[in-house]
Amino acid sequence: MCATWWLTACQSLHYYGQNIKGQWQILANRQPLEQVIKHPQSSPALVKQLQYIQHIRDFSQQLSLPTKGQYDTYVDIKRSAAMWSVAATPELSLTAKTWCYWWVGCLGYRSFFEETLAQQFESQLKEQGYDTHLSRVTAYSTLGWFRDSVLSNFVYKSEADLAELIFHELAHQVVYAKNDPVFNESFAEVVADEALKRYLVGRMEQFDNIVLRKKRQQQFAELVLDYRRQLAKVYQSTLSAPEKRQQKIVLFNALQQSYQQLKNQQWQGYSGYDAWFAKLSNAKLNSVAIYNSLVPALTQLLISVEFDLPRFYQQCQQLAKLSKAERHKVLATQETPST
Repeated sequence: MCATWWLTACQSLHYYGQNIKGQWQILANRQPLEQVIKHPQSSPALVKQLQYIQHIRDFSQQLSLPTKGQYDTYVDIKRSAAMWSVAATPELSLTAKTWCYWWVGCLGYRSFFEETLAQQFESQLKEQGYDTHLSRVTAYSTLGWFRDSVLSNFVYKSEADLAELIFHELAHQVVYAKNDPVFNESFAEVVADEALKRYLVGRMEQFDNIVLRKKRQQQFAELVLDYRRQLAKVYQSTLSAPEKRQQKIVLFNALQQSYQQLKNQQWQGYSGYDAWFAKLSNAKLNSVAIYNSLVPALTQLLISVEFDLPRFYQQCQQLAKLSKAERHKVLATQETPST
């Protein structure tokens, strides 16, 4: 048993231990794609999906994405998610609680290979008064430290979804700035979006479906970020804590109502985001900000280099060398596309 003063260190050791174990299990159970494809017991459905991935890898090379040793193996992880992630904020703040790791810097979430451990960790944070958000992680990048594999939890996605996922994860190996998940995820989103458009050239039906989905994603993000800005003003105001709590409830209710209007008036009843809006928290709103806040600025940067991806990578690699404050200041100067 750990002494009280040593508890934090022991918890950290336990956390790193489960991560090492989880990653090792993936590495130890890898099978080459070709071997799985040719195996007589592999189902035709699995073979078809793995062949999609081979084609996606080949296409990634045309985009100057690093494919050597990446997604050329398959692992049946026998669970529904690659990992589970827990994020948290104070009750009346949008400032994310962070955890720091020597290899990636500080992040506003902690990830677990076991769902029960993530649930226990979330419960501990709730007991401490934090707003929390527990989410499934479909895939993750080891940033080139290991060769990332195709995992069973996502292998049966549609071809377009597989392509978008792999483009996104490979992009993390091109550009990564420590302590700046908003920049990293926004960069990967922009790359994946452009790459997917090119991948689907000539396939009009799939392309149209993606355009519709992207439009919904953009409207969803704009809606959430708008209310997040309103919430930030409340938290930064001189209102008392009880008044802030009341305004938080008012804004969350208004956000849910605005979503229903968007869903019914513009999405023809599409319910794909119902589960997301069922229970709101500061941390959940932050998750949208991480993946979307810098997408407009980085999209403008891509436009400025005439959609030349290698040039875009170079520009973003230079940005990654700046301090976080300098990087965001530069991106703030990017003009918003005219509408």
